[in-house]
Amino acid sequence: MADQTRHRHGFLTPNAPLTDNVALLEWAEQSRKLLHMGSLELGITAAELDAKLRKVNPHLLVAGLDARYRARQISKPVAQAAEALTVASRYIITATNRFEAVFMPELEQAGYKPRADEFTFKA
Repeated sequence: MADQTRHRHGFLTPNAPLTDNVALLEWAEQSRKLLHMGSLELGITAAELDAKLRKVNPHLLVAGLDARYRARQISKPVAQAAEALTVASRYIITATNRFEAVFMPELEQAGYKPRADEFTFKA
């Protein structure tokens, strides 16, 4: 029980304690990828669900609602969950960018070099 209170592991909890900048940046990248994949999966699921439910008794009206409307009532929350994961992924990116900006003096002192994949203009 004591071990569990010291370090809990969940699907977005870091595998190791965040004790340095490398661990923090690796955790952020893995979390961003996981949230992005989840967002894509939920988006696809919402679209598939909507398409399949629209075909269930398409001409039947229930309380004045056709199949498209009823299908949308089910698939929309799933699509919104996909959007929420996209937003969460963006916040992870924002936190990473802010960490690099705010702690750049310490990072440079430790030998950290920012990513060189930035776009540049050449003559």
